[in-house]
This record gives sequence, structure tokens and C-alpha cells, in this order.
Amino acid sequence: MNKLLIGLFFIFSLGMNAEGTFVLNAEGAMLNTQYAKDTFKELEEDSDFVADKERLELLQSEGQELVEKFQKDNETLSDEQKLDMQKKIQDKQNEIQFLANKLQTKQQEAAQAVVAALAQDFQAVLSELINAKKIELVVTPQSLFYAKPELDITDDVTSGLDVRLAKKSEE
Repeated sequence: MNKLLIGLFFIFSLGMNAEGTFVLNAEGAMLNTQYAKDTFKELEEDSDFVADKERLELLQSEGQELVEKFQKDNETLSDEQKLDMQKKIQDKQNEIQFLANKLQTKQQEAAQAVVAALAQDFQAVLSELINAKKIELVVTPQSLFYAKPELDITDDVTSGLDVRLAKKSEE
């Protein structure tokens, strides 16, 4: 088993030493485009999203007040009052968690929609960049321990996408 891992590491490291090897965070490139920023701004301005965020902040404040009151009054409360207060705190925490998950889901759905909408343009931009830079190998940052920053083409792809999308919107 160790020989297999060493062999795979050796083969991988040979590929990484090849000229024309670059690093790309594909999702990051798409989510940093102006299109993505506009999409996230729309989400942040959506009345339901804003209302949920405000509600979450209120719930967090109320939850903090309950915890502080419980800590302050803990020694003077009866066992029944303690249980009642703990239940109120738990209920508040459940509400907070539910609303936080709801907001996070909306953000994730927006991100997934951006990636889906940009997939074809991403492939086209990446192909153009591969040809222009004579790229032989593209790896994700997650698969690396280290790469020189100048090998990262993520910003180049983002810029290419922005230019391509701007041209498309002018047509």
C-alpha cells in the first residue's frame, strides 16, 4: 500500500513540475464575477431575505438576554423555573438555528444558480486561456499543498468571464 501511495505521489509530482501547470479555483472564479456580485446584492436586497436577517438578529438578541437573565437569576430560581427558562432558551436557539439555516440555504442556492448560469461561459473562457497560455495541466487549490501565487489563474478566469458577459449583455 505504501509503495502505491509513493508511486502516485511521484507521478503527481512529475506532473506538477511540468511547465504549463496552473492552479484554478473554478467556483471562486465564477463567484467573484460582477454577475455573481450583482446576484448576491439582489439577494441581500430581497425583502424576504432582509426580513429574515432582521428577525435572526432580533432572535439572537432575545436569546442572549434570556441566557444572561438565567445566569444572573440562576441561584434564586426554583427547579421548575430553571427548567422553564432552559426550555425557553432551547426554543430560542432552535428558532435561531432554523432561521440561520434558511438564510444560508438561500445564499447557497444563489451561488449554485450563478455557477450553473456561468458554466458554459466558464468553459469557453478556460479554453481560450488554455490555448493562449499553452496550459498543459490545471489543478484545484484543494489538491495542492503549495503552489506559487503566479501559477494561480483564478483571477484571469474571473476577468475573462466579466469581459465575456459584458460583451454578451451589449449584444
